[in-house]
Amino acid sequence: MVKARGIDNKIDSLVAIPVTKTRRTLIVPNQAIATYVTQWTYDSHNRLVEMIYPDEEKVTYSYNLGGLLEKVRGEKSYGYDYITKLGYDKFEQRIYLKYCNGAETFYTYDNRRRLSNLAVNSGGTSIMDNAYTFDAVSNVLSVANNASLPQSGNAGGQMAHSYTYDGLYRLASATGTYTGVDSKSASYTLDMGYDNMHRITSKRQHLTQDNVQFNGTLNVGYDLSYTYSSEEGKKFQLESVKDVNYRTEETPEGNNVENGHVYSYDKNGNLVYVNTSRMMKDGHRDNSVGERKLIWDEENRLLSVDDNGFVSNYWYDADGERTVKTSGESDQVYVNGVFSGGSTNTAKFSLYVSPYLVANQGGRYTKHIYAGSQRIVSKVGDFASYGSDPRRIEYAGSETDGLSVDYKSKYTAQQQIIKDHYTFFDVPYNGTDNNNYADGEGFCCNDGTLEAAQAKAMRKVQSRAVAKSFKDPDNYENLQFFYHPDHLGSSSFITNLDGEVVQHIEYVPFGEVFIEERNSVWNTPYLFNAKEFDEETGLYYYGARYYEPRLSLWLSTDPAQEKTLHLTTYNFSQNNPINYIDADGLWSLKIKFGFSLDTGFLGLKLMGIGGSIAPFGGAKQELSIYFTIDTDNHDYGFGVSHTTTNYEYSYDLNGGFVGVSSSREKKTILDWNTYDGESFVNDYMFSSPEEQGYLNFGDFKVDPSLNGLDVNYEQSVEAIMVGAGFNLGGSFKLHEPIKNNNEKPVSTQNTETTKQNQSSTNSNN
Repeated sequence: MVKARGIDNKIDSLVAIPVTKTRRTLIVPNQAIATYVTQWTYDSHNRLVEMIYPDEEKVTYSYNLGGLLEKVRGEKSYGYDYITKLGYDKFEQRIYLKYCNGAETFYTYDNRRRLSNLAVNSGGTSIMDNAYTFDAVSNVLSVANNASLPQSGNAGGQMAHSYTYDGLYRLASATGTYTGVDSKSASYTLDMGYDNMHRITSKRQHLTQDNVQFNGTLNVGYDLSYTYSSEEGKKFQLESVKDVNYRTEETPEGNNVENGHVYSYDKNGNLVYVNTSRMMKDGHRDNSVGERKLIWDEENRLLSVDDNGFVSNYWYDADGERTVKTSGESDQVYVNGVFSGGSTNTAKFSLYVSPYLVANQGGRYTKHIYAGSQRIVSKVGDFASYGSDPRRIEYAGSETDGLSVDYKSKYTAQQQIIKDHYTFFDVPYNGTDNNNYADGEGFCCNDGTLEAAQAKAMRKVQSRAVAKSFKDPDNYENLQFFYHPDHLGSSSFITNLDGEVVQHIEYVPFGEVFIEERNSVWNTPYLFNAKEFDEETGLYYYGARYYEPRLSLWLSTDPAQEKTLHLTTYNFSQNNPINYIDADGLWSLKIKFGFSLDTGFLGLKLMGIGGSIAPFGGAKQELSIYFTIDTDNHDYGFGVSHTTTNYEYSYDLNGGFVGVSSSREKKTILDWNTYDGESFVNDYMFSSPEEQGYLNFGDFKVDPSLNGLDVNYEQSVEAIMVGAGFNLGGSFKLHEPIKNNNEKPVSTQNTETTKQNQSSTNSNN
């Protein structure tokens, strides 16, 4: 089990040569070819101190004397103080955050370092006041937002959740109630069932709303019954789901709508087909209610989805990150079952330049400002405010760099890929090819709605005092939206530059939206766990996989499934989405409520000291003394660590605080040479009954790779119930590993990597 890293208060890099500049050329199918340049500057500790966005905004990061992030500021004609202050306690956990719009966030922890209260004040009022309660093993039992109700016509309200768990700490049931202004109210109930293989067997969810979506009462719900394949090797794959839907004011439970879903997977375990049928009132089953077809590539990446003629297409870079999303609905006309005409619209797209900038049709783009891994602000702009034409910037990969790319051929190939997908889905393609990729009008033309919103927002800031750092009052980027997440990182409240709540979202446990209050200017698509919700498919994109919240399952197997062989590879967050998160679709990570220190894996070469705080402490207490040798840097040191059941604080006696690591499993989390080859671990242990404690003679680890030989031996004696222990350990390398000069550096930036000012090419593999 891997602990969640949460918010990066320290922005560190693991690479010897951090990325300082990227030039990305991306193809927008049937639209344009565009190039974006991003630059980074680091200090001597490899901390990010400056970032220049493709639109030339310069964002600077300031740190306190302890090396923790303190301020984030941007410069582009005007000055933008995104974060004006970050504060920490003696454990280096975040306790205070203030945005430039005046919104303040306060974090309170109990004596076991668990988040007990999360409060947000904005616009002079309390918008979030979350109180948390836990059971004896630190499962969250309740979350209650006790903030005062907003004024009439404003977004927000009070929300309370309660949770129960089974003996394996899987979520068994949940209830929630919402109270808003103007007589708004809502509630939900959820009941889950599982088998002994951790597969979901049933999910029953009921929602009630009064005066939320419309004036009146809405009662909706569904009851899902899961059946899995009995074929060997496929027992975690869905075979069918019985789906009973009801909307009680129209179809009382005695007349529920019964749907059936049948599922098919490819040989790699990717979902490729879903057929939806419906039991009709006359007793026969209609098998043509709906179909979903999916295409995957050889690297198990989702390429295209067809939902009854609505086709979405996806492209990825060499690192597997999504770079382009297009979608379009076909308006087809059939006479006596024969196609007689229609059109295909593929103009809707999202271009993911990086985690920091996304471009859309009509010249719109959204910049994301981060504090470590946390998205704190989204800024919306248009083609005019961008400052340069991405279609006119030199492409990545040129003859002077020793690399030449035929982008024209790639552009044509991307157009053909879309057509091939339509052919595969047996959907007629009647789109118009745009071969003028240098002047793609759909890419650059401004959207009138956005211009109107910009003008309206601009009028609101006319009265603002012009600071001396403001250079051009006509170019102030005022469409700024600030994130106020809950303990799971899910977007709960979004405020604008004036501190007003412009978007409010509440969720049921597995990520479906329960309440959403939106505005007419811009609404974030980054919802549950701060992941992007694809409205065209109803799926969340997590990076490595796509998640279906209604089924509460992934569409494909876990690429790191060998790490979790005891679990079904399609499970989401180990069936406990209140206490675990899935950061990228790989492993389930136990949350630390998203607000603790992330060390940036300091101590990568120090006997596995690194990781993050997980404030779910248990009864076990252990004091350890460790000795380290780092032959790469010709250094050594001593340290002390304090360990409870679930977390370990480590201190280097030569240099202060080192980091935090999980202690749930008796194994090294990060060894200083594990990347050199496969490792072999032998554990020698004599156990007595748990209530008596146990004697651990130690772990002996040998890495016999060709690049070197590592030995790590740890001997300890500990008694769980007594709550005390003593640990002596060491780590040494028998000889220096042979370095591979062709080894590819690893980057913490989610972009195509380069060395100093070296161009990189990305053409949507």
